[in-house]
Amino acid sequence: MATQTGAAVGQSAADYPDPSYAIAAGLYAAALLTPAIVLVLSSVLSGAAVLYLSFLGVVASIAIVAGWSVSRIRGLAVSLGGSSTVWLLAALPLVWSVGVFGSSAIGWEVPDIAAPLAVVGTGGGCFLGLVLVALSRSRYATAVLADSEEFAQWEARWPRRWRYLSVAGMVVAMTVGGVGILVQFAFGIDWAGSLYYLLFIWTPLAGAVNPRTFRVTAAGLVVERSPLRRLRPWSAFKGYTLTTDALIIQTAAWWCPAYRSDREDIDEDELDTLVASLDELLTSRE
Repeated sequence: MATQTGAAVGQSAADYPDPSYAIAAGLYAAALLTPAIVLVLSSVLSGAAVLYLSFLGVVASIAIVAGWSVSRIRGLAVSLGGSSTVWLLAALPLVWSVGVFGSSAIGWEVPDIAAPLAVVGTGGGCFLGLVLVALSRSRYATAVLADSEEFAQWEARWPRRWRYLSVAGMVVAMTVGGVGILVQFAFGIDWAGSLYYLLFIWTPLAGAVNPRTFRVTAAGLVVERSPLRRLRPWSAFKGYTLTTDALIIQTAAWWCPAYRSDREDIDEDELDTLVASLDELLTSRE
């Protein structure tokens, strides 16, 4: 894709969270809190049908109240997106699985309904937490980029070898996770059901085969995959490498993977402009 130069990108984020963000936040709160309320209700209610209807009612009530509350907090999405603590949204639901299965492992008696509720709380909560992380970072990036100059842009997939590895990992994760669920229900092997968490791996791996849009701006490197956007400041990078088959932008932190682009997807005519922009910005940040 042709590189574009000298453009401004993005617009300021709204003061209040938009409806899609509020809905995601409401569902997240429901996934996190509903198991606790249903556990309490199970001690006074009997019958699967009654508990199921109670579960649905609690989910709807929490989602509506929490979603409306979030929509009234000015600047919430942008503030969360600019903080590393936003990742707690994805990690917090793990408390359900750790608490319930940990208690069972050490011999504490837990209600029969606790295990499926833990699965719902952890699975739904972690998934929606990751959605909120992505939405928060997108809105933060939009706000910061409102007045930031753009120097170059390109669209590219991961290099070919990395795409093949991602597809292979995705297939393994989906297969093992699906088989684990079947084994749990068919043979009663409880630990096998925990393998369903591997199903969460296939989502980011699936995106590896699709192109991402990269923008070199004064504020930092922007990585987009519609409708999501992420901004990383130049201080988070230590350099780049241009090989015969890939452009690799290396991050400063060892635990953060490099950003890799298939060189075949970048127009050679504009590569000089792109490289010059990276040279200037990565040097000026030192």
